[in-house]
Amino acid sequence: MIKKRRWLTFFLAIIPGLGHMYLGFKKMGLEYMLGASLCIILIPSMPAVFPFVLAALWFYQLFDALQKAAWMKLSAEEHERMMFHPDSFGAPWSMGIPSAPAYPNEEVSPVWVGFGCVGAGILLLIVTTFPGLWELLTEMNIGSILLALALIGYGLRMLKKNSKV
Repeated sequence: MIKKRRWLTFFLAIIPGLGHMYLGFKKMGLEYMLGASLCIILIPSMPAVFPFVLAALWFYQLFDALQKAAWMKLSAEEHERMMFHPDSFGAPWSMGIPSAPAYPNEEVSPVWVGFGCVGAGILLLIVTTFPGLWELLTEMNIGSILLALALIGYGLRMLKKNSKV
């Protein structure tokens, strides 16, 4: 297994997606790069919302890259232990040996990606085609209202998902 350096992952992750690409998660890195680019492009249209979204995306991808690097280090250490020190737990092919630590797979549902693309497309259509409607929506602080509703919905979903009742 190829060992990846955590400090290098950290410095590369300063640019959204680059740390993930260094670790071998090329599709995820490209998604973070596109998301950050989209946020930067949309900042002039909603200056109260998209800087917050960009900051949240940046911090999330930074910590996710560091978590993936730590997991890869643990996995490499377990692989080396099994290959070069088989007497500490038995031969690597014995049935009683636990496997390398499994990485928690948090795949994004294609449905959510689809909703995000449709929402971004509608927003871009409103901004470019109907500037009068866009001015009206920004006067009503529609971005803050939508962000508040999204946070409330996500919070309720998390409470429902993790309730111990």
